[in-house]
Amino acid sequence: MGLKKIYISLLAVILALSVVSCTPAAQVVDVSPTTPSPNVTDGLDNQDNSQPEPSNTPVSTPEPENTPLPTPKPTEKPKKNEPDSSPVSDFPDVEWESIVIPEEFLNLSYYYSAKHERYQRYKALNPDYDFDKAILYVNIGLDKPYYNDIREIKEPDRLDVLVNKYNKLPDNYKPQLEEIPSSLLAPGVGKQYLRKEAKEAFEKMHNDAKKLGLNITVYGTYRSIQTQHDIWNRKVKSGRTVEDVDRLNSRGGHSEHHTGLAVDVIKNDYTMESSKEFEWYKTNAHKYGFIIRYPKGKENITGYSYEPWHLRYLGPELATAVYESGLSYEEYYAIYIEPFI
Repeated sequence: MGLKKIYISLLAVILALSVVSCTPAAQVVDVSPTTPSPNVTDGLDNQDNSQPEPSNTPVSTPEPENTPLPTPKPTEKPKKNEPDSSPVSDFPDVEWESIVIPEEFLNLSYYYSAKHERYQRYKALNPDYDFDKAILYVNIGLDKPYYNDIREIKEPDRLDVLVNKYNKLPDNYKPQLEEIPSSLLAPGVGKQYLRKEAKEAFEKMHNDAKKLGLNITVYGTYRSIQTQHDIWNRKVKSGRTVEDVDRLNSRGGHSEHHTGLAVDVIKNDYTMESSKEFEWYKTNAHKYGFIIRYPKGKENITGYSYEPWHLRYLGPELATAVYESGLSYEEYYAIYIEPFI
């Protein structure tokens, strides 16, 4: 009986082992610290590992070449009553063809049919301007950059000659000059020269002012074209911008000082505007034939900063007309002189 029980026990063990060998083993999951579990990030990439590869991920914004360009900011309009001196070509999208110039402006003495399209373009760029102002400013040349489309002056000896950033004297021009008496010069100033008419008129103004206890003296007069070239180049080479130099200094051939009709009466300490002399000549110089050539408030027309010391001789009649008009000489010339030359 003992052997029989042992045999039965061994048989049971063998059967049990057979069942275990036929059963699939359970899946083993490695949870060691070195292997991240599904959907756990490493702190650098917040993208779920189940998402597609980046190359297959839809792009939420267009590619750069398909991205529309930002809308450009509209060109700032010039301040009212200040002409825009930018060239028309800088505004190719301006709709000027629909601008109709009324008949009354076509009959202005200073309207030129050859400039009709320029008038239209300038008016389109400056809708706040009246038509007569737009026409006037185009005639002056303000629809183009300074020193662009330069006209050479044909009659440089005229007393009413207009010399500016659009009108240039011939390179070989030199007026007939006379030396100014030393008694009319500011202290430390060397020899100075003016044309006869301007010299005599200034001497009379100086003497009349002196009777009133005023001392109006000469600081600068005639300057050759070459000298002006040298001055302008020296200013630019000093480190100033061309734009800054152009506001204060003429380029060679474009200075009124070449004519022998311009005189600077600035004091050595640059305080002329606050002087009694200035208070007197600003309302009396025209009687002697002089105007303040670069007046305050006209900088965008003359192209120069206000210069209360710069006097220009035109003769008493014309100087009085310009003074009483309240216009800059550019404006007066374009309206009352140029159309009748």
